[in-house]
Amino acid sequence: MANRSRVALILFGIAALVLAACGGSGDAAQNGPLDIAVTGSDDFRFNPATITVQAGQQVNLTFENAGAVEHTFNILKADAELEHVVGETDEEHLHEELLFDIHEVAPGESETEPFTAPSEPGDYVIACLLPGHADAGMVGTLTVTP
Repeated sequence: MANRSRVALILFGIAALVLAACGGSGDAAQNGPLDIAVTGSDDFRFNPATITVQAGQQVNLTFENAGAVEHTFNILKADAELEHVVGETDEEHLHEELLFDIHEVAPGESETEPFTAPSEPGDYVIACLLPGHADAGMVGTLTVTP
């Protein structure tokens, strides 16, 4: 009888492990928000310059300005062109072109904002949209995977 109990317990344990392994759907939304930290500096670079997330994933993005001048962190919509967004003075039109936007962050400061990654996989442009910053190289890529 003791052997039967051991066998039943072992089979139950194996079944539990199999169910746990199969139970994960890989759905980014079920795994909770992803915390990402990006630093901007006066060498006009983002670190990291490429961010990878899953489609539809919840993200808490912290943008830290390690420079001595203000910087912004913006993610453009898939169909937006950086050349048309840089220098845009109409705030309403500018916001129509952006998926995500952290306004001017003062030197030595940081800001954290939540957002949901696009549902469409692909590469999205990240840029600091203060005059001259993107032109100097302050751009990056948000890669959205399925």
